[in-house]
Amino acid sequence: MRRLSFLALMCLATTAGAAEDFAYVRAAADAPGAVVVDTRPLAACREKSLAGARCLPAEDFLGPHKRLPSARDLLWLLGAAGLSGEETVLVTGQDAVARDFVAGLLYVAGQRSVRVLAEPVARLPEQGAGPGRERGMIRETVFTAPMRDGLLLLRDELRALRPQPMLLDGRTENEYWGETARAARAGHLPGAVSLPALRLRAALGPAAEKPVLPEGAAVAYAHDAYEGLAYLTLLIAGHQAPARLYVEGWAEWAADGALPADAVS
Repeated sequence: MRRLSFLALMCLATTAGAAEDFAYVRAAADAPGAVVVDTRPLAACREKSLAGARCLPAEDFLGPHKRLPSARDLLWLLGAAGLSGEETVLVTGQDAVARDFVAGLLYVAGQRSVRVLAEPVARLPEQGAGPGRERGMIRETVFTAPMRDGLLLLRDELRALRPQPMLLDGRTENEYWGETARAARAGHLPGAVSLPALRLRAALGPAAEKPVLPEGAAVAYAHDAYEGLAYLTLLIAGHQAPARLYVEGWAEWAADGALPADAVS
């Protein structure tokens, strides 16, 4: 039987909004009883992490060129980490993009409640620390939570939307304006508004100036699926902004020279 890709199962459903079950927290104590998921490289997690942490490095979820796993592989991996989807998880790490990517993927996969620890692991108190637990080679449990498939859009679904939704570009301003290129073309999707992920991340602090977000639901995108899911986490969990994600992002759009774009170079 042909294996269905993870993205193939992410058909367009209802518009997704900001969620109370997806949020940043400042301390582990803000998520009592949560299962800790450590997204750092395996060696660092196994050496020392939060008490009872399960090691799920971001790299475990990615194929060549940062491709997302198939739905079957994703659910198997989560089950091998002992997750059924019914738990509250606390996602931590050192690299903010890797941490937020895993948090976003868990939330899209259907994890009941996801909390993202804003402080890097290295800044946490030593009290209660211990070695992280590597996931098993076989499933400990079966991940059964229904996917939040309304959060993701594929390219053809985005092109078919009428009227066109507000588009948010999470890349740097240089990439948005076509001054820097990491894809076949430089520029941005027609009509998109620049709202860099770096700006949203800098605004997460309690005393930081909050960015002006568009009213109503928007469709966000970044360079690719890896950066896109991290951007979705920033929007929904960090700023309570209702958003969906054009998951493959600018890298896929730019690869098709027949598709329109602004600020092309």
